[in-house]
Amino acid sequence: MKTLVTYFTIKGRAEEALKFYENCFEGKTTFIQRFSETPYQVSKTYKKKIAHAEFKAENICFYVSDGFENEEITFGNGIGMTINFDTIEEHEVVFEKLKKGGKVTFDFFQTTIDTNLVCVKDKFGIHWYLNY
Repeated sequence: MKTLVTYFTIKGRAEEALKFYENCFEGKTTFIQRFSETPYQVSKTYKKKIAHAEFKAENICFYVSDGFENEEITFGNGIGMTINFDTIEEHEVVFEKLKKGGKVTFDFFQTTIDTNLVCVKDKFGIHWYLNY
């Protein structure tokens, strides 16, 4: 069996993002490796940054990094993460948390396939499609 895991590079804000997602999804960062623990050559101040971290919450799993020190990161709107919820209450709670500091792309509406969908671009530039 194959598993697809999303990898977010959130330049210089990976630790902040992980704490934000722990709150939003009631999950946990299960692994953190800092650049100081890798063979990569980085500046003294960048050694504290996250080279790789793993986040888990129920059936949600993704990886996060600050990226390489001199790496330029460009966010686009061609990819978004979709989460399907079992209850409308949980759907609304996560939406309220994700939109803090972010931007609602489109608010709740019933789709043509009889689901409730909302999209928010969070404060780290990640697009989330929340579906019930």
